[in-house]
Amino acid sequence: MSQIIQVIKKPKICNVVCTGNLEQKVSLVKLSKLSCVIYDKKIYNGRCGYVKTSTMDGRVTIFPSGKMISIGGKSIKKAIEQLNFAKSYLVQENIIKEIKLIPKVRNIVATIKVEQSIPIEKLSSKISGAIYNPETFPALIIKGLHNCCFLIFASGKIVIMGAKSSEELSTSSFELIQRLNQEIN
Repeated sequence: MSQIIQVIKKPKICNVVCTGNLEQKVSLVKLSKLSCVIYDKKIYNGRCGYVKTSTMDGRVTIFPSGKMISIGGKSIKKAIEQLNFAKSYLVQENIIKEIKLIPKVRNIVATIKVEQSIPIEKLSSKISGAIYNPETFPALIIKGLHNCCFLIFASGKIVIMGAKSSEELSTSSFELIQRLNQEIN
C-alpha cells in the first residue's frame, strides 16, 4: 500500500523579511532620542537603531545610510506596514524628509504540517541533491524549488524558506508535496 502525503493546512507564514530605502542619511543620535526606538551602542557597536511598538509583530532596523529591514512580520502586508510606519514615524519626528518608500520582500519563512510522518531517510536516498545528516541536524534539506529551501522533519512538519511572494510560497509547497509523493510511491 502506498503512502500519500497530504497537507493539513496551507502554509502558515512565521516571518517576512522586507527591505526599504529612505534615500537619505539618518542620524543615529537623533534616532536614539525617540520613544519608539531601541538604540544601544553595545548592540552592533551602535551601527543601527530599531523601531518597535507594542502593535508591531516584529521590528524595523534602521541604518545611518537610510536602509531599513523589517523582520518578524506575520504577513507580507504587515511587514510592509511596519516599514511604512517606521518611515512615517521618522518623518513625523523630523528625522527625515517625506519620500515614497518602495518595499521589497526578501524572504518569507513559513511552515506546513502534513497528516502523517514522513520517511525522510528513505527520501534522502531518492531525491537528487537532498541533504540528510541526522547526527548534525534532524531534518531532510531540499533546495531548488523556485527560490525555496525546505526543512522536512520526520514528524510531518516542513519549514519553507526563501519565497519572495505568496504565489511562490504556494507553488513551491505544492510542487514539494507532489515530488515527495512521487518519490515515496
